[in-house]
This record gives sequence, structure tokens and C-alpha cells, in this order.
Amino acid sequence: MQRDLVEYFNGKAKGASEAEKNVDVHQSVELQETIKVWEHASLDTSDYCPDVECAWGKVKSRLSVEKKEFALRYFYWAAASLALIVGSYFVFQSTVTSQAFSETAVVNANEKVKETTLPDGSSVWLNANSQISYSEDEPRNIKLKGEAYFKVTHDAEHPFVVESNGMTAKVLGTEFNLKNTKEGVRLAVIDGTVEASALEKVLMLQKNQQVDVLMKDNVIRRSDITDMNFLSWKTGMMTFSNRPLDKVLKQVQDHYQAKITLGNEALNACKVSVTLDNLSLQESLNVIATLLNGSVEQKGDSYVILAEPCEN
Repeated sequence: MQRDLVEYFNGKAKGASEAEKNVDVHQSVELQETIKVWEHASLDTSDYCPDVECAWGKVKSRLSVEKKEFALRYFYWAAASLALIVGSYFVFQSTVTSQAFSETAVVNANEKVKETTLPDGSSVWLNANSQISYSEDEPRNIKLKGEAYFKVTHDAEHPFVVESNGMTAKVLGTEFNLKNTKEGVRLAVIDGTVEASALEKVLMLQKNQQVDVLMKDNVIRRSDITDMNFLSWKTGMMTFSNRPLDKVLKQVQDHYQAKITLGNEALNACKVSVTLDNLSLQESLNVIATLLNGSVEQKGDSYVILAEPCEN
């Protein structure tokens, strides 16, 4: 093929026509491809070589230059692509980091109530093992885990929104309590109006109304508030009026997170009227036992109330 190429290009250099060439370039596919590369390289064919070795050397030199130029272009393209990918990654990381550091979380890991004031002036009381979080640029958009009481500063242009366990509470300025339960979430309005959204439903709640959302049962239920003792975690006060003893002890257990039993099951029928105002667990049980003309015994972490059955 070397001799064919030399004769072909000698003919080109001398200005010979295709008919005058002694080489049939259609006989070899490899020869055709080499000629295409040569013509693309625009080699100056006026530089005539009188022998085969000289001419073939020039052909190989030109082909080598073409390959190097292609490799160099590929290298530049790959380097530019890599730079773009790396740059995009660092921009993404910077954005994510910025967003992560813009969020504020308030956590109450203690047993006592924790009060905090939000940037907009609203007040929040966190129950034990509860937390709220919000972004610095949207301090009136709150996420809640656990239980909290909100006293919201009025702002007609910026609604106050709390999201918790599938429910969204939206207000302008009001007071309400929001609690995560085993079944779902409970929202109780103490003052003002709250828009509650859950399970693709929207309810408007007024003062002294509450809504229970049962996620597993796909049920949302609105009712009137008849017992304010659910706020005992914040106020420290529980008031009972002619309530069955088993109902009283259930709320006392929930408030103090303690186990309380009766020495006689017949005591469940007893009705009690009492106010427990910021008392310790032992003090509260002593008050209840006194009303029953009984006593309290502690057995490990549990308490037992001993008394005679009540007369109906």
C-alpha cells in the first residue's frame, strides 16, 4: 500500500488527472480511508518527494499530527466536563449546608416544661420530650414533635402554621394546644380560631373546641372541650368534680407518669371532687386517700391506694 500511496500523491503533486494515475484507489478500503485523512489534513502536495520512503514518511507524519490533535481535543472536552461536574457538586453542597444551618430547633429533653419565645414574639411551652423546629427566614412555619402550647402573636399578613404528625394548624393570632398521640394528633383551641387540615379535610375550630385525628382509622372528629385537665402538664393543676375514681387516677397517672393501683377494685365506683394544684405525686395521692379515709403504700415504682369501698 505504501507504493500505491506514493504513486497517488506523486500524481497529485504533478497535477495529473485521475485518468492518468497508475493507482486504482478503489481496490483497497484501507487505501481509501488513508487518502480521506490525508485530504482532510490539507497537506501541501507541492512538496514533492522523489522516492517511496520519503513520501511515506510525510504521510505518517501528517497522520500522527491528526491523531494528536484529536486526542488533545478529547482531553480538553473531558477536562471541561469534569470541571463542570465538580463545580456543580460544590454549589449543591454549599446550598444544602446553607439550608441545614438556617434551621433552628428547640428541644425539651427534661421532665419540666420549657418556655421559649419565637422571633415573631409568639410564645411556646414545650412538654417533656418534645421539640419544635423552624427556618430562620420563615419563623412562623413550625414543625412539632411531641406536645406544645402556642400563644401566637397576631399578624394578618403572615399566618402562623404548625405541622405535626399529618395535621396542619393555621392561625393568625390565638392560643391552642397540639399533642401527638399514639393514634394520631389532638388539637385544642383555647382562644381565637384555628384552621385544621388533616386527611384531606379542613375544619374551622372555635374557642373551646378540639379535634382528634386518628390516622390509622382515617377518622377526624371534632368535639367541645369539657375538661381542661389536659393542660395540667403546663398549668400544674387538675380539677375534678364528682368524677369516678378510676377516671381521676387515669389522669393523675398520665400527669405524673406513674403507676397507681387500688387495693380494692370496688373503689373505682367512688366519686371524687378535688383540686390538685402544683402538688407532688405523693402529695396528690395523700389528698385522694384522705378523701377516701384510706392510705397510700409505695411498692417499688408503683403506688397502691388502700381504703374501704364507698357507700353508694
